[in-house]
Amino acid sequence: MSIQQGDIIYFIVTDRFAAYPYNESSSGNQDPFSYHGGNFDGIISRIPYLKKLGVTALWITPVYEQMVNPRISAQPYHGYWAYDFNAVDNQLYADKEKYPSGSKKYLKDLVDKLHDAGIKVILDMVVNHTGYGHPGQYNLPVNKTPIRKDWFNKQGLDSSENIIEGELCGLPDLNLDNIEVIDYHIKTIESWILETGIDCIRMDTAKHVERGFWNYFKTLIRGKYPHVSLIGEVLVFNMDELTDYQKYWGFDSLFDFPVQRAMEEVFIYGNGMTTFYSPFNSGTGLFEKDSNYSNHNRLVSLLDNHDLPARFFTVAINHIKEKERSVAVLKLALTFIFTTRGIPQLYYGNEVGMEGSADPDNRRDFNWEIFDKNYTVKNTFPIEKEIFEHTCKLSKIRSENDALYSGYFVCLYVDYFLMVVLSYSLNSFVITAYHNGNIDMGHQLSVSIFDHPQIPQRIKDLLGVNQLTCLLTGEKISFANGNLSIQLKAKSAMIFSI
Repeated sequence: MSIQQGDIIYFIVTDRFAAYPYNESSSGNQDPFSYHGGNFDGIISRIPYLKKLGVTALWITPVYEQMVNPRISAQPYHGYWAYDFNAVDNQLYADKEKYPSGSKKYLKDLVDKLHDAGIKVILDMVVNHTGYGHPGQYNLPVNKTPIRKDWFNKQGLDSSENIIEGELCGLPDLNLDNIEVIDYHIKTIESWILETGIDCIRMDTAKHVERGFWNYFKTLIRGKYPHVSLIGEVLVFNMDELTDYQKYWGFDSLFDFPVQRAMEEVFIYGNGMTTFYSPFNSGTGLFEKDSNYSNHNRLVSLLDNHDLPARFFTVAINHIKEKERSVAVLKLALTFIFTTRGIPQLYYGNEVGMEGSADPDNRRDFNWEIFDKNYTVKNTFPIEKEIFEHTCKLSKIRSENDALYSGYFVCLYVDYFLMVVLSYSLNSFVITAYHNGNIDMGHQLSVSIFDHPQIPQRIKDLLGVNQLTCLLTGEKISFANGNLSIQLKAKSAMIFSI
């Protein structure tokens, strides 16, 4: 099944998420650039956790056999330094004798277990480059892959000089104008789909790939396997540049880095909520420019990931200098990605306030010690418990209210600190109020709804009740004469419905 707007994506660095059987070397202080022991078996053992969190799609880092270069101290635990694009890395499975070395059946077992639990699988893929020192670069006889010297772009050309043909971080750059390279990748991608049953591809470093490759992908992969979604990692913060990948190159989804950056600027650094919607619908807000996309509803909303300079919570703590207020900011931002347009994506640990600065610190091991056997956060970890319980509530609220994932969004009110948004579907509605101020609202604000020109009469009829209930707190608010009266605490949100 393809990735849908109603999905909740959870992203893990497989090596850092969970190991099974449990290995003492997979926890504690160790080299952050080395393998820590996370594997497919560890993921399977934590499926009950994913279910409790409400995850419907799991994105895992690349599973290719990796290029281990003895001249480089760092190990390719993350999966982005491929040697053989057609084999599973043997670090990722515990039973080395179950199938032939590198067999895709190891991944298929994981996919099958996740599918049995109702969880889709997003497989991270790379076509842009190989790992450092790939023997194909030099036509060395030890090379067991078909990759050879004439498959690469100019060695030593940096990506800052040529974003397409240059080497990203010095990684050997494959020439995807070469038909043999294109055909190799198309065939390997097809084999992962056929042999493992994945639901979606997350394409790494898409902006560095020769543009013509996407025409082959659209024709040969999307044409035959339309049920397999494509999410593009285009690490740009400019909406105009990002939209091209949906319009011209066949990406179903893209990571919404423009809104990710805006969330940091608004919730952490105190910019206005008018960043998202402008007063009087003047068209300057980010969400008011959504018509630039082919489908803005399929963008993936995120707070952070493994490639950004730091985790969202760490950025908040470093700037705000106060843990309690930083927790409120994180909860507000989590509420935002679960209640605005797009598909929410959690980076493992967002749900418990994991911290981390630049790579590799933002790829720390997941701390399972904070949970009991039922995946309830222990009382000795109050901050983690507060954030986790809030995230679980958000996940449940989103899954139970189709207005949040298949609804039309209307901004009812916005000023510098406050934004109130109505989302409505064919038979339901949700009103979410976000207050980004540093102090509690001193009085109630009355928001007019019945006079709003963008709300159809049938939704106004649904709203013809005396009270609405906050789905987060259970609090009741008055709704009379077409006006909603709200009053929020500092850095908080409320989600209202009947």
